Amino acid sequence: MKHLIMLIVFGLSLATHAQSNFNGTRLETYPIQIGWDKTTVLVFPHEVVSADFGSPAVLSEKDKIAPNVLKLKAGVRHFVPTSMYVITAAGKLYPFTVEFTENPDERPIDMGKQEEVEYVTTRLKGTAMNAADVSSVINELTQRTPEKLVWGKRSGRIRLGLGEIVEKDGLLFFQLVVENESWVDYLAQKWQFTVQDKRQAKRTAIRRVELEPISFSPFPGAEGKSKGVIVFAFSRFTIADAKEFAIQVFETNGDRNPMVRLSGKKLLQVNPILISNHN
Repeated sequence: MKHLIMLIVFGLSLATHAQSNFNGTRLETYPIQIGWDKTTVLVFPHEVVSADFGSPAVLSEKDKIAPNVLKLKAGVRHFVPTSMYVITAAGKLYPFTVEFTENPDERPIDMGKQEEVEYVTTRLKGTAMNAADVSSVINELTQRTPEKLVWGKRSGRIRLGLGEIVEKDGLLFFQLVVENESWVDYLAQKWQFTVQDKRQAKRTAIRRVELEPISFSPFPGAEGKSKGVIVFAFSRFTIADAKEFAIQVFETNGDRNPMVRLSGKKLLQVNPILISNHN
């Protein structure tokens, strides 16, 4: 397999085609176009550990500096469309259908972002909103300064607060603020969302159910003596008076893990949607 270092040029259709295997399950196959004198670049969320091609006409190289980047080019012109299977270090399989074109799209593709769009689209079935609508609401809430915050308990001079809760077409959007009162930068590793029983008597088990957001905004963290805003979107839900909604963020390589708890009554106090171009 030849190694190539060329200019970045990309061709990928966002449309996906279902392909059935022997047991009836369906894998989504991404159609991709590659060229003769230009390089196509795929960016995966994890390191590429294996790439298999149905034809020697497809040439590839894993980037030496960024092992999650795969570079492709056609070894011959006008080859018969063929298959390509890429496996990452996370154990994820990405199937592609590869075709030749003289003029591939010049944009590289981020497969991680592509998966996020597909995930959101799948979770939005049954609502009037699409992925672009959700992104628009999230972006605007991220840029807003919360007028009032409900703060949770501090953890190592880090505290988590809830700003606005808005509802739109069956979705709830939560605006959260991470405040760093120390000089040590705060980097979030993961977020956890749990519907759980309120604190009860000792020796009584607390039942918990974890919820998964449909989408969320990027969150680089909170530098020393600063605040950071992040917005999460969920399918609309309510909880009983005996339960609470707990939101917790966990620090990367640290133990500053603040939490904020919301009652069922607070979840019902959603604001009317006041997002530009959204009625």
